[in-house]
Amino acid sequence: MSKMELLYRIKDKNDCSNMGGIAIDSNETLYCVKSSTDNEKQCLYVIKNYKSAKKEKGFVTPSRTHNYERLGHANSLTLSGDNLYVATDENYIVKLPTSELLKKEHESGTKINIEQLDINISSIATAVGDNSFIVHFSGQNDRKTRYRIYFSSIISESIEYKAENIKVFGYPDELAIDVNNTEAQDIFYKDGYLYFILAEKKRDKKDKAWVFKSSYILKYHYESCTFVGYEVFTNKNAKKFEIESMHIDSNNNLTFSANENKETVDKKDAKKKTIVNDWDAIYIVKNWELASKEITAINKNN
Repeated sequence: MSKMELLYRIKDKNDCSNMGGIAIDSNETLYCVKSSTDNEKQCLYVIKNYKSAKKEKGFVTPSRTHNYERLGHANSLTLSGDNLYVATDENYIVKLPTSELLKKEHESGTKINIEQLDINISSIATAVGDNSFIVHFSGQNDRKTRYRIYFSSIISESIEYKAENIKVFGYPDELAIDVNNTEAQDIFYKDGYLYFILAEKKRDKKDKAWVFKSSYILKYHYESCTFVGYEVFTNKNAKKFEIESMHIDSNNNLTFSANENKETVDKKDAKKKTIVNDWDAIYIVKNWELASKEITAINKNN
């Protein structure tokens, strides 16, 4: 496993304890969202110069913090032009001008609906071209399977949904996982390649509960759907570890958000254990090897 370095943790606020999507602009400003467990509240953090941001006792001090009630699960963020797009896991996304997010006050953003209202959007990535995105729509029967289905989509006044824009990305045989214990997370697109995250549950050795313990990042050549490689990440110091979202910069540094908690033991009574949930984090993997890996042969079956 590549070396992952903890940049900082992000405190829960306004009952928002579930780490979600991240996006990073060319000025190294990081945007991330945490949502409440019922998805009724969201907290959007703006962190300037995110690699060297001020922190206190391991927790970052955000440049700006905004409270929302319309961003849903907010599992996926992407930047295009001067706007931040939030995938809500509902039948709409929200477009937010980044210039407003840098201010103390903020606007509610523009709600953009999908053409087909009975379908939800769980993840989104910016592709090449104006208003061109890669989107995951619900209802594709790819949950708990060994493949993922994504669409090329134009987003302007509404979200385009066309069956002919479908692409299917099959898991490689070498990926030894039980899909019934996995959950697909965010996606990221860069230089012709698509990355997506799979979080995996395993049975905890102590209490035997099923808990997210590791996360896989898979890489594909987008146009041909050709598999390139994958890497699995885990944190032995966490009880729960679940990568939610990711970004790769021009130097192939991987930054990702992780939904984490840990178990603490009472010093006087070893039987007394407490779960610390306020432990969500941002990690970085410098010069990530998989980011520089390219395909050697096109998959002609797609």
